[in-house]
Amino acid sequence: MESAKARFRLSGTKGSLEGLALVDTSSLMCVVDEEEADRLGLKPTGRKLKLTTLPGGEVMCGEMISEFLELEGEKLVSERVAVCSLPGSVKGKLEAMDVSPNVIIGVITLEAAGLTVNPLTGELEKLGWLSL
Repeated sequence: MESAKARFRLSGTKGSLEGLALVDTSSLMCVVDEEEADRLGLKPTGRKLKLTTLPGGEVMCGEMISEFLELEGEKLVSERVAVCSLPGSVKGKLEAMDVSPNVIIGVITLEAAGLTVNPLTGELEKLGWLSL
C-alpha cells in the first residue's frame, strides 16, 4: 500500500471541509465519515457499497455525491464518495498521522485529478491523463 497526504476541500449543499487527508492507493473510492457527510449535505444516490478492509472485514457504505472535491488545486465536480461510519480506532490512527479523521482519498479520485503517488518519495505528482 502506498500512501501520501493531500490538501483537499470537500463541499456539499450545506457546507465544506478542508484540510490535509490521507491518500490511500489501496482504497478505490474516497471514504467520508457519515456524520461529516450529513453535516456537509452530500447527496445520497441510493446505491449501497460493500468495502473490504485490510484485515478482511466488510463495511457497508452508501454512495453519495459531493458538489465538488478539490484535491491539490484540481477541482472535481459531482465526485462520488463512499460514506460510512468510520470506527474510532481508524479516526485515531488518522489523527496520529496529522490528517483529517473524516476523509480518506482513494485512487479513483486521485486519478480523476491527474495525480499519482511517487513510490520513491511518497509525494503526489501531477501525472495528467493517458490515452491510447
